[in-house]
Amino acid sequence: MISITENVRVCVRCLYNSCHPFGLTFDSSGVCSGCRIHEEKDYLNWDERYSLLKVIVKSHKLKNSQNYDCIVPVTGGQDSFFIVHTVVNKLGLNPLLVNFNRNFNSAEGIKNLAMLRSKFSVDFRQFSISPVIARKVVKTTLANLGTVNWLWIAGQTSLPVRVASELGIPLIIWGAHQGIEQVGMYSYLDEVEMTSRYRREHDLMGVDEKTIFQFDPDFSEGDIVPLSYPDDDVIQKHEIRGIYLNNYIRWDSVAQHKFVSKEYGYIGRKISRTYYEYDNPDCPVYGEFQDFLKYLKLGYGKVTDQLVRDIRHKRISRSSAIKKVKKFETNLPNNVNKFANWLGIPHSNLLIAILKNSPDFANQISKDSWRERKFFESKYDSKTSTIDKGLIDKDFMNFGKGI
Repeated sequence: MISITENVRVCVRCLYNSCHPFGLTFDSSGVCSGCRIHEEKDYLNWDERYSLLKVIVKSHKLKNSQNYDCIVPVTGGQDSFFIVHTVVNKLGLNPLLVNFNRNFNSAEGIKNLAMLRSKFSVDFRQFSISPVIARKVVKTTLANLGTVNWLWIAGQTSLPVRVASELGIPLIIWGAHQGIEQVGMYSYLDEVEMTSRYRREHDLMGVDEKTIFQFDPDFSEGDIVPLSYPDDDVIQKHEIRGIYLNNYIRWDSVAQHKFVSKEYGYIGRKISRTYYEYDNPDCPVYGEFQDFLKYLKLGYGKVTDQLVRDIRHKRISRSSAIKKVKKFETNLPNNVNKFANWLGIPHSNLLIAILKNSPDFANQISKDSWRERKFFESKYDSKTSTIDKGLIDKDFMNFGKGI
C-alpha cells in the first residue's frame, strides 16, 4: 500500500485522498470537491430535474421510428435493475438492453441478467468477445496498466454506442456518472453527457483500443474491433447522445439497491474486501483481485468508495468509517488460483503482478525466485493452482461463447 505522506491530502469530511485517479480538489476548509458537489443533492429541486428528464426522453420517443426508444447498458450487478425500473416503469420507454460479456461471470451475475430480462419483459442483446482475445487483453493490461478491468470497461462503454449507430437509436441512458458522484468533477446542473474523451482519459486510464497496440505488437485490428468506439462523425450523423440519470434523479446507490432487492429479487454477493454485498456481485475478480491492485496503487479500495458514499449520505460517521476500512481493506483477495486458471498462467505469476503494482514491492519480497515461491506458498494453496484451460467453475462462468 502507498504511504500517506505530507504530499498526499485527505479530505477532512470523507476518506478520499488526493491520489484518487479522477482528481480531487480541496477548499480552504480541507473539504474535497466530491463532498462539496454532493451537497447539491440536498438543495436542488429534484422534481424539476426529473421534469427535464421527461422532456428529453419524450423528444427522442417522438423522433424514433424504431421499435426501441433507447438503449440501456446493463450488467449483472450495480445499478442495472434501478436504471431499467426507471426507464420502463417511470418513463414508460421500451429499451433495448445491451451487455458486454466480461468472460468471467459469477452465478449471481448470470441470474441477475436473466431476471432483468424476464421481470421487465424487454429485449436483450449481448456481445461476447473471443475468450482467447479476452485473456490476451487482460494479461496485457495487467502487465502494463496494473488492471484486469480494462477489457470490460472498454467493451461496456463502446458496445452501446456501436449498437445505437447500427440501429439508429440515438438515445443511450446510463446510470451515474462516476466523475460526479466520486470527485465532483462536474455539477449536476452541467448535465454532462457521455464523451469519447472522458471514456479514454478516465474510464480507460488514458489508453483506448487505438493505443493499446503500443503494449503488444501481436494485436491485430481484428482483435480490437469488438472494443472500438465509433468516430465522432458517426455519432454526429446519427445524433447519438448518452445521458446520465444521476443528473436528474437524487442518486443513492444503497437505497436503490435495497429497493430492487425487495421489489425484484436482485441478488447480492458478500466478498472478503467489502462490507456491502450489493456492488459488483456479477464479477468474481473486480471486488477481489482488481480491488487489491487498486489498494496497493492508490492506498484505498472499494470499501472506501462505499464508506465515502455512506458518509456523504450521513449513514455513518467518519470515525466509524475509518474503523470499517481497517477491517476490510488489507484482506488478501480470494479467487486468485481460479483467476490464474482462467488466464492460463501459474498463480505465482499472478501474485507477482500484484506485488509489482505496489511501490513497496522491493521491500516486501526478495527478487530471488525461491524466496518468491515460499512467500506465495505461505499465503495461498499452491496445490490447487494447476493450469486447466478447460476449467468450469461456478465463479468463473463464461456464457455466450466458449469456456
